[in-house]
Amino acid sequence: MSRPFWNIDPDMPFGTLISVSEIYCHPEAYDEAFDDLKQLVRRESDEEIRTFKNELRAAILDPGRLPGDELYRAVRYDDGSPEKFLRRLWRDLYPHEPLPEA
Repeated sequence: MSRPFWNIDPDMPFGTLISVSEIYCHPEAYDEAFDDLKQLVRRESDEEIRTFKNELRAAILDPGRLPGDELYRAVRYDDGSPEKFLRRLWRDLYPHEPLPEA
């Protein structure tokens, strides 16, 4: 990975979204990482997971607010843009919920 996930400033905008994504979505994450994330997002009582979902929603609605290329550096997505990655991530994690729209 580009840097350990704990080096991401949790107070930066979208810090939880970026750090959780790096742990579970980076290409060098462990084999079952994304499946584990799919299970984790079901824990709606977990504060970190609620923050992750809220930040994911906000980033989908306004990806221009993401800090620089931090999301790409954390995940190395090949979707072509952060918008496409975030929308795919939402559909994969929350298949029964509509994509956030303004």
